[in-house]
Amino acid sequence: MKLVHSVCWRTLLKVGVATILFLSVFCSTPVWSQSTVVDSGLKQPIIRYDSIHHPIKGSYGMVVSQNSIATRVGQSILAKGGNAIDAAVAVGFVLAVTLPRAGNIGGSGFMLAHMAKEQKTIALDYRSMAPQAASVEKFTSADGKMDMDKLTFGPNAPAVPGTVAAMYQAWQQYGSLDWKDLLSPAWRLADEGFEIGHDLAHVLNMASAVLNYYSPGSAYVKVAGERWVAGDLLQQKDLAWSIGQIMEHGASAFYEGKLADRIVKAFEQAGGIMNKDDLAAYKVKVRKPVSTVYRGKRVYSMPPVSGGGVTLLQMLNMLENFSLPIFGAGSAKSLHIMSEVMKRAAANRRSLLGDPDFVEVNIDGYISKKLARDMAKKINLNRATKVSKISAELVDRYESRNTTHFSVMDQYGNAVSNTYTLGYSFGSGFVAEGTGILFDNQMRNFSYQSDKNHKNALAPGKRMLSTMTPTIILGDDDKVLLVTGTPGGGRIINVVLQVVVNVLDYGMNIAEATHQPRIHQGWQNGELGIETGMNPETVKLLKSMGHQVDMQQTMGSTQSIMWQQGVFHGAADPRRPNALALGLDQLPVTVN
Repeated sequence: MKLVHSVCWRTLLKVGVATILFLSVFCSTPVWSQSTVVDSGLKQPIIRYDSIHHPIKGSYGMVVSQNSIATRVGQSILAKGGNAIDAAVAVGFVLAVTLPRAGNIGGSGFMLAHMAKEQKTIALDYRSMAPQAASVEKFTSADGKMDMDKLTFGPNAPAVPGTVAAMYQAWQQYGSLDWKDLLSPAWRLADEGFEIGHDLAHVLNMASAVLNYYSPGSAYVKVAGERWVAGDLLQQKDLAWSIGQIMEHGASAFYEGKLADRIVKAFEQAGGIMNKDDLAAYKVKVRKPVSTVYRGKRVYSMPPVSGGGVTLLQMLNMLENFSLPIFGAGSAKSLHIMSEVMKRAAANRRSLLGDPDFVEVNIDGYISKKLARDMAKKINLNRATKVSKISAELVDRYESRNTTHFSVMDQYGNAVSNTYTLGYSFGSGFVAEGTGILFDNQMRNFSYQSDKNHKNALAPGKRMLSTMTPTIILGDDDKVLLVTGTPGGGRIINVVLQVVVNVLDYGMNIAEATHQPRIHQGWQNGELGIETGMNPETVKLLKSMGHQVDMQQTMGSTQSIMWQQGVFHGAADPRRPNALALGLDQLPVTVN
């Protein structure tokens, strides 16, 4: 190919303009194989590509998020010489302004980061924590049943948020730009406002009943009876004040300062249970990432209290016992195998995991290759197993829906995979008066079964189990190959699994891996969820194998980056409007 290209360009120096235009097409085509170029000469001047779906490319970094404004801000931070942590912090705060249904200051999540120079991957657990006054009795109605409305909406539904603490801690340890510079875009967007698009107008109107009831004076509520429309200005002055406090005083503003005082006062006046001691006691947990080797690649993900990482790894360990490529991507057989793996892993997740600071969680046993082999042996390649016949495995003997995700990589090979949430869209619907901050409804994510010894049972100061699964995969050279993650509640883990399999088993580029139709199989019911767009013949074959097929809406919203041969490839999931991947093609400025 080098010889052909050098001949082409030497020829350009000797020929006329028309020939130059013709040959330039030939010389620039990156997709023909060498044999095709040599054999065909100039007989095929039309460029053709191998794939229908193409990732966004960048030379010096990549930012992918569910919101175009946040992505552009993250790219600007990289352009100023900031690293992946800097850009992630900026994106996280901007999303709290521009994607209020999921981006947050009053919520929580998990950050997985790979630091190239130190050659280490870190896991920050900033999951919400139950207030000290929380108890099952406080959420039990007079008839002895759980009051799910109280657990879901209003001032009692939030747990103590961790987002601000985590962003500040990550910046303190690994950031390179000034803290105020990272938050100033979010502050400006909140203070000056921004024009909303059709999607934000739609979801604000959908949530209007809850927001009107619990936060009638907030920026998200229009005057009586008016509806949001695309082009409206969303101005959040109270939120700008709160971000300004955090800019000036760091995380201590949220947990101990004037902002904390306003938060506590708002909860007290609304009858909530969160108090100043709860805020002051919050700490980010630095945990050891869980990992396994799959198809020769090292896969890192979040440990408990996220149930996502260990469940993802357990599924990959099971799949390693099958040669998926021989069945073909999207084939009934490959989807059948993944479905069987999903239901078995889900049975374990719901029974065996909880906050490791409160209950024993046998991580080594959970992700054991031997356990995975034994589980894989129980899979019938031709027939679906009923979920009623599957129970949680004993792991001790093996010891040795509204969230958002963003991914960032910088020129140095540092990577951040961050998933955080308010729980429901707009969380609890409760905005602490005078702060503009929407709070989550994570108290509903504990297990409220009759078994008080359940590993995910409510306890003061405890973190509730999560399915969030930020993931980073290293290539053969120990450099980052893939950064991915998704929102989607109980579907998160299975969505991430399919992106990983599409890349590592089927060799898809990250755009192809993102666009493929998805499936979801849980454990509590027997339905195999299938996205619209799946081949009808494949669906028919799955039904013939005993699967209870249920055609469903879109699953997840992956925001992913691949780094190959020095080029960043980004893919924003088209399943949710306004997602954007942006690469950086100019060398960033140098930070002194």
